[in-house]
Amino acid sequence: MLRVEDITHSYKSGNEWTSVLHEINFSVKKGEMVALLGSSGSGKSTLLNLMAGLMKPTEGHIYIADQDIVKMGENKLAEFRRKNIGFIFQAYELITSLTVRENVELPLVFQSVSPRARKAKALALLEQVGIPDKADLFPSQLSGGQQQRVSIARSLITEPSVIFADEPTGNLDSKTEEEIIGILLNLNRTMKTTFIVVTHEYKVAEQMQRIFTLKDGFLVTESQAKPQADIKLQKEPQLETQTEVQVEEQIAEEAEPQTMVEVEEQLAAGAEQEAVEPVPQTAGADEDPPAEEPEHQTAEEADPAEGGKP
Repeated sequence: MLRVEDITHSYKSGNEWTSVLHEINFSVKKGEMVALLGSSGSGKSTLLNLMAGLMKPTEGHIYIADQDIVKMGENKLAEFRRKNIGFIFQAYELITSLTVRENVELPLVFQSVSPRARKAKALALLEQVGIPDKADLFPSQLSGGQQQRVSIARSLITEPSVIFADEPTGNLDSKTEEEIIGILLNLNRTMKTTFIVVTHEYKVAEQMQRIFTLKDGFLVTESQAKPQADIKLQKEPQLETQTEVQVEEQIAEEAEPQTMVEVEEQLAAGAEQEAVEPVPQTAGADEDPPAEEPEHQTAEEADPAEGGKP
């Protein structure tokens, strides 16, 4: 779905050229969620801008949906970005004068989608990211985590081929960071959306399906990872299945034979005890027999209005 081939990038400062990226090669399949991991100065932000079509590389090719965006002119590239690329920014980049719903709708305005269709789609996406009740509020009335949810919904509104998330949790506390990553993982699973998540945090990157690590402009490692949310979802059915098997085995192999043996032993022991031990007699003939005590308890239970009192 996305291919980066022999990407090299340099920029000129004065009379000198500085190399930022060196022969970067990798590919991402449709529906994958991968991390681009690197510290400050590693070249990850430059690579993100190149993949998003915001810059042209010095050398190499970048294919999105089988189209080489490096060869596109500015007008064609701008149109391609509107339809095929979504963005999630670290600083949210919401328009403060628009409501939450209007911010989410905005990309569809440039595609001449009707107001009614825009509104319906925006509200559906706000439901998916967990803030349907914030549709008529303004960004200034939201927390940082809520603003990032709006940014996520906006990135999905055009159903893009790929979404680039630039440090999506960089401005958030640890708890909100977990919530936002959980939302992205869930959207990737349910909507099969391709995500490229740029981050400097390994704890974020390790939750993606693959990790591409950049250092000093070189792609140094590619590693496999497993989303934590997927692990949890896989474990729960396994535990449930094991429990059912254990119950069936216990019923089939243990419960019935043990019950029959216990019954036979109890009958034999009871018969022997009756033959040896005399039945105890009551102390007085005028006292009520013990058998009437359960009847007294049953009468109490039959009248719940008395609250269990005699």
